[in-house]
Amino acid sequence: MSHQPGFWLATRQWSLAALLLSLTPQVVFAADCTYRKDALGHTRYQCDDGKQGTLREDALGNIKDSGTGITWRTDPLGNRKGSDGTTYRKDSLGNVRVSRPGTGDTVTWRKDSLGNLRASDGTTCRTNSLGQVRCDGPSTPPALLGQ
Repeated sequence: MSHQPGFWLATRQWSLAALLLSLTPQVVFAADCTYRKDALGHTRYQCDDGKQGTLREDALGNIKDSGTGITWRTDPLGNRKGSDGTTYRKDSLGNVRVSRPGTGDTVTWRKDSLGNLRASDGTTCRTNSLGQVRCDGPSTPPALLGQ
């Protein structure tokens, strides 16, 4: 497990809210996915189109997505980079910018006044009464990857 406060804060606050990313064109998360933390501290997700997986963090702080096979690592500048080329950068305002490889597309995530996560592509993530994060839209929230 990671000792990165950002990751733990994010996954624990996903009892409050979640914030993250859109993946590449080849491996695109479906709209309408639910994310929940299991008893082992891993984040499990399930989407309406049947896609599912688990985000597991290893001792080095790398996060592996069992559903897509993507591994996420943090570079020396604190950016989170996926093995598919996707990069997540946090700006000085706390917004997370997601750059997808080969497309030039950038999605920006921010938290609104109600604690919901909103992406510039229209995705909205809310936490339900069970502490599960429900996202409606094509992107996955960045807090799941420790941003």
